[in-house]
Amino acid sequence: MSGRFGFSIDLPVRNDWRNVDLMRSSIQSCFTAVFRDLDGCHAMSMITGELLENAMKYGHWGEREQVFRLRITGDSAHATIVVENPASRASGHVERLQQCIDWIRGFGNPRDAYRARLREIADADPGQSRQLGLVRVAYEGSGVLSCHFDGSVVVVTVELTL
Repeated sequence: MSGRFGFSIDLPVRNDWRNVDLMRSSIQSCFTAVFRDLDGCHAMSMITGELLENAMKYGHWGEREQVFRLRITGDSAHATIVVENPASRASGHVERLQQCIDWIRGFGNPRDAYRARLREIADADPGQSRQLGLVRVAYEGSGVLSCHFDGSVVVVTVELTL
């Protein structure tokens, strides 16, 4: 496609593990129908999946069914993927999330952070948390990560060039 065009997806997603794979494959299919760059489509799908998995794992879910929000906006050259989910500062997740993003930024490039994380995983005890998802987003997805906490919601944003 020549020229720039805009796109926007804004969905509430039920906090059900089955929805992570449904959304990942839906995003892949949707963008494959629009873009010629299949690598970019795969990157958006992978990033979406990783962020949704984190929302499911670390979200502050009450007893009733709740939702988190997925937003993907952009044009033919750039995309922004945002996931918002309920969070509690008391859980420590928000701080660990920011520490992970700061850790990634502390390397010269995402590849070095990815390699360092893989070495840590290789040396870790079996069953220990891998914490590879966000590093994978930065390296494989070439995404620039940020997050902020807004009262009772954590917002994770990934900016990428297509």
